[in-house]
Amino acid sequence: MTDELAAFSDVGEVVRVHRPEIPVMCMHRSTFEESAAAFVAKFDGTVLYAVKANPHPLVVNAIFDGGVRHVDAASIGEIEYVAKLRPDAVISFNNPVKPAHAIRRAYRDFGVRDFVIDHPAELDKVRDETGPDITVQVRVGRRNAAAVIDLNTKFGTTIKEASRLIVEILRMEATPAVSFHVGWQAQDPEAYTRILQRIVSMPNAGELAYINVGGGFPSVLMPPGLTLDDYFAAVSGMSIPLRAEPGSALAASGASLLTRVLLRKERAVYLNDGIYGTLNEHAHYPGPGPHMVLDSMGRPRFGRETEVTVFGPTCDSLDVLPNRYSVPDSTQTGDWILFSQAGAYSNALVTNFNHLGEIDVVEVLTAPTVAR
Repeated sequence: MTDELAAFSDVGEVVRVHRPEIPVMCMHRSTFEESAAAFVAKFDGTVLYAVKANPHPLVVNAIFDGGVRHVDAASIGEIEYVAKLRPDAVISFNNPVKPAHAIRRAYRDFGVRDFVIDHPAELDKVRDETGPDITVQVRVGRRNAAAVIDLNTKFGTTIKEASRLIVEILRMEATPAVSFHVGWQAQDPEAYTRILQRIVSMPNAGELAYINVGGGFPSVLMPPGLTLDDYFAAVSGMSIPLRAEPGSALAASGASLLTRVLLRKERAVYLNDGIYGTLNEHAHYPGPGPHMVLDSMGRPRFGRETEVTVFGPTCDSLDVLPNRYSVPDSTQTGDWILFSQAGAYSNALVTNFNHLGEIDVVEVLTAPTVAR
C-alpha cells in the first residue's frame, strides 16, 4: 500500500500545473510528522493515533515517522487496514460497542490485546471472544459543556459502575484500565484534570494498568492564549501511567483543501465541495475556518472584502456552511478557496451523495500560511 503522490512545491503550483477539476486535498507530509513528534515529546505517556481522523497512507506513515507506534481503531475494518499498512503498529480496539465477530477477529487474526467497554454486556462479549491475556478499558463518561462537541452522550459509564466493572475484569484474570473522552476540541484543559482526579480516587484505582485520557486536544479551534502545552500540563504528574488517542491534534495542520468556485453571486459562492464532502467538519465550527482565495492561476487575491454564504455543489439546500466567510470583492467564478487546517475529518468523511464524492489527493511540500 503506497503513499506516493504527485508532488508540488506549493498550492499555487497545484492550481497552475495540475489544473484540477475536482476538490484537491493537499497533504503536507513534514507537517504531519512534526505534529506527531511534538506530541510524543511533550505528552507524558503513550500516544495512539486515532486513525479515523485521517487514514490516508501518507498521513499514517508520516505520523509513524514522527514517533507514534500505537493506533486507536474503532472497527475491524480499521484494524485490518492498519495491520496491512503498518505491521509494526500496536492496535487498540477502542470502540465501546463492537460486534462479537469483530472482537473475535481482532483478537485471533490481528493480535489485538486491548479493548474498551462501558457496560457489563459488552464485557461479556469481550470475555467470550478473547482470552485472559488482554487489557480491558472501562470508559467513564462525564458531560463537558466546554467541548465544541460533547462526546459523552453516546458512550461512558459512571465512576461507581466503572469500579464494579474493574472487579469483574480482575475476576476474569484480565488487566483493567480506564478511559474517558472530554469531547471534540475541548476548550478547557482543566476538564482533563477534573475527571482524572475522580478516577484516581476510585477504591481500586491501584489496579489500573493505565488511564487513557482520550482525544479532544484542540487544533483548529485552540482557545486564544492557550497551546497544547497547557493541556499537557493539565494531565502531568499522575501516579498511574497515561495514554492519549489524539486525532485532530496530530492530523489537522497537515493538509489544506483546494475548492473551486463554481459560481460567484453578490452574497454567495458555490464551491465544488461542501458538507457532504471534505468540509463536513466545518458544519460544527462556531465561526469561519481559516481560508484564503486564489485566482485561476493560483495567486492570492487581496483587497476589500465581502461576507458571503458558502454553498456546496449538491442539490441539497442543507449543503451550506453555517458561518459566513469573508472573501475579496474581486473573487469570481473559476477562483479557488483554500481551507487550511484540513487534515482531520475531511477526506475521511467524504460521501458519494449526488455522485459528487470524487476528490484528488496530492503532496504539497510547503504548507500555506493562512492568517484567518
